[in-house]
Amino acid sequence: MSIQTTLFFFVLLSANFVLNSHGQKSKRPSFFPTCFRNDPNLNRCLVEATEMIRPYLAKGIPELKVPPFEPFNIPEIKLEQGTSALNFKALLKNVMAYGLTNYTFSQFDFDVPNLQFFCTAKIHKMKLAGDYTVTGKILVAPIQGGGKFTAGIDSVDVFVYQKYKTSTRKDGKVHLVPIGTNSTISVQEPKLNLQGLFEGNEELTAATNKAINDNADELVIELKPVLEDLISKILEDLLFKTISNNIPWDDLYPVNPKFS
Repeated sequence: MSIQTTLFFFVLLSANFVLNSHGQKSKRPSFFPTCFRNDPNLNRCLVEATEMIRPYLAKGIPELKVPPFEPFNIPEIKLEQGTSALNFKALLKNVMAYGLTNYTFSQFDFDVPNLQFFCTAKIHKMKLAGDYTVTGKILVAPIQGGGKFTAGIDSVDVFVYQKYKTSTRKDGKVHLVPIGTNSTISVQEPKLNLQGLFEGNEELTAATNKAINDNADELVIELKPVLEDLISKILEDLLFKTISNNIPWDDLYPVNPKFS
């Protein structure tokens, strides 16, 4: 669950980055639209831009060092949780994500004067596959083993709030710096299948998978605060590293004189 939601936000950030990047280190592809911060229709531009970028994200954008999103490869992910319902450690490797571009952005609200934005979106029909090892307890029952896993999610609704401040660098250029991120998620119909639990005991493996999927809604509720904190941290880290550090404010969202 956390992997899927994290990847969704990577889509959000990548779309925002490549659509508005005039970065000096990479030549901006001619097929990208530009959304001007003083455009009365800025929010509509941002929503439309996420649709326009979809096919390019799917195959990757080498000139901006954006990897293919269909599928998207994640070498390693570490998961850890410690609540009454979930108490486990897991390591996922060689993860392939399918369906990352099945997204729909329904709303952008970029409050330019106050340097904050709100975003609402949904991603549909996503699948993951890879290798895993896990140890711990789920729903009080022990879980231990390793092997192949597959996961699916029908849809996830996402709401994001991001707040910035400006910072002037030594070269005189102004950059945005993220200072606060909040996210809320709602996950529908998650499914998980783990192969190789309990040293290959098929009966225990089947029973554990059934228990996980029968109680998926409860488990998502348990994970929700952790996921939202994780997402917020990833948003701030990625925004700072990939956008704020490298692209000046006037290049990221330029001013168009005709709207002045």
